[in-house]
Amino acid sequence: KDLNPYFEGALSVIQSIAAICATAVREASVYERAITEARRDKLTGLINRKFFLELLDQEFERYKDTALSLCLLNVDDFKLYNQLYGTQEGDMALSRIAGVLQSALNETCHAARIGGKEFALLLPGYDIYSAKLLTENLVSEIMEINNRSGGQVSKTITVSAGICAAPYMASSAKELFQNAETAVYTVKRAGK
Repeated sequence: KDLNPYFEGALSVIQSIAAICATAVREASVYERAITEARRDKLTGLINRKFFLELLDQEFERYKDTALSLCLLNVDDFKLYNQLYGTQEGDMALSRIAGVLQSALNETCHAARIGGKEFALLLPGYDIYSAKLLTENLVSEIMEINNRSGGQVSKTITVSAGICAAPYMASSAKELFQNAETAVYTVKRAGK
């Protein structure tokens, strides 16, 4: 039997619309994946510096009147570690550190790799004391990486950390970051 010409026309239009919709969904998926990849550090999977700084500004505005802490962690003597064990082992150490950081945070917190050997934790709702406690636990856990790596390690992985909290210790996102950075380098100069 022949199909009704009106039905064939409608079917053709529906197929065209479906094809256009499928293309749009596919392109949206590709776009979302590109955005996600642009915001992530390839080695560690943490958010990258650029996206972290955007989040810092947003979260500071949201939590500036309550509590927001920023913790910066800098791997000690990482150049020496790479020289002793090679960059592949250094990359594995950075990935392990990232894993420790991610596993310790709740869904409102953010972990980022903001430099070659530098990490940041953005901690909404954390005052300076709770941020200090979390950071001390993370520093200890990172030191445990050496025990879990299996081989004999003569140069252990350690990190120096600096913390700053708003609203009492910083009046802007920039000041929050600068104060935490100053604290890290003060710790490094004082012997790590």
